Amino acid sequence: MEIDLQTIGAVSVIRPLGPITNPEDATQFKDRALETIALSKGRLVIDAEELSYVDSAGLEALLDVAEHLEALGQGLKLGEVNETLQDAIRVTKLTDHFEPYDSVQDAVRSYR
Repeated sequence: MEIDLQTIGAVSVIRPLGPITNPEDATQFKDRALETIALSKGRLVIDAEELSYVDSAGLEALLDVAEHLEALGQGLKLGEVNETLQDAIRVTKLTDHFEPYDSVQDAVRSYR
């Protein structure tokens, strides 16, 4: 799985390029997100525009990252969330763990 990383000011933006549909991709995503959190003092946004689908392993990885951020007093901010991902989060009753934004820029600005 390819994952782009961008820094906007003091905020790190991770952009997974494609679905998270197996345990290997989920582990890679989670590890990359946790490494980025350590370097960005918890200021993390997931650009979900290219994240077309997540299976249960992908949702678990997102939840693990969200819980890690919650322990640091932050929330997991998701930008450009598509309807499929929104539905998966809603159906699994995980909405309390994520902060969705219409755009990555809105999510980044929320840190100010």
